[in-house]
Amino acid sequence: MEILVQKFGGTSVGSYEKMNEVCKIIKAYKETYKDLKLVVVVSAMGRKGSPYATDTLISLLSEINDQPNKRELDMIMSCGEIISGTVLTNMLQVRNIKATFLTGYQAGIITTNNFSDAKILDINTERILKELNDNNVVVIAGFQGKTEDGEITTLGRGGSDTSAVAIGKALNCSRVEIYTDVDGIMTADPRIEPDAKVLDCIDYEEVFQMAEKGAKVIHPRAVSLARSANITLSIKNTLNPEFAGTRICTECQREYMEYEVKNSLMTAVAHKDKVAQVKIKASEDDFTNILNDIEKKT
Repeated sequence: MEILVQKFGGTSVGSYEKMNEVCKIIKAYKETYKDLKLVVVVSAMGRKGSPYATDTLISLLSEINDQPNKRELDMIMSCGEIISGTVLTNMLQVRNIKATFLTGYQAGIITTNNFSDAKILDINTERILKELNDNNVVVIAGFQGKTEDGEITTLGRGGSDTSAVAIGKALNCSRVEIYTDVDGIMTADPRIEPDAKVLDCIDYEEVFQMAEKGAKVIHPRAVSLARSANITLSIKNTLNPEFAGTRICTECQREYMEYEVKNSLMTAVAHKDKVAQVKIKASEDDFTNILNDIEKKT
């Protein structure tokens, strides 16, 4: 069974109009690749300010309790992906595409009990495979799972990326597609550098470093997981799906090493906003005393 995992971020499922574009992508794959099974992982609808975005759901609690219990916070945060997943699934069904929706819980994602920043321990793929064998497109809520004793958890920032790659690994997929609102990973932030170019391919280590340093196209945890499973990641634009986008894979490492040696160029520039750096000048003795004080306090 050939399985492809596709992940659609908040900007891709932020409205009926955008979800319609997602449906077109899924329908095109179903018509072009008859034997291909599709698993679709979704984020919550839209970004901050949107009625069903994660930040909006959080505000429902934070407005009445500035320190809400993390267990209940995870329960309300998990609703965003459930809303987008059920809406998308129904949009597929009215287009005569067989589809079913699963929460992270129903999809078999088992996590630690660290609410709001849980880590995936295991994925029981039995339910996913059953639905795929019934020729359903399986839509799964990203960003969430359950503990071994049944508590709902969320995975922290970039959780939907991590969900998609983890599911791809559990299903032995060779490729995972990440759909967003840009054509791929770029050489710089296009809002700052208008001449930024889309990278055809990049190796895991370089994109991991970019993500750590502020590039927001994909979360570093997902990149690390893809590297460990040798999964090729494709970063693509929901509104421009025919464009190849950027590949992240083992082969890219060799291609880029050859390119960099030949051209002596850097790959890209990433940055973080609102970061302050403090330098402290001190003698060696003073510096030693400072370190000793820090060790005592920690």
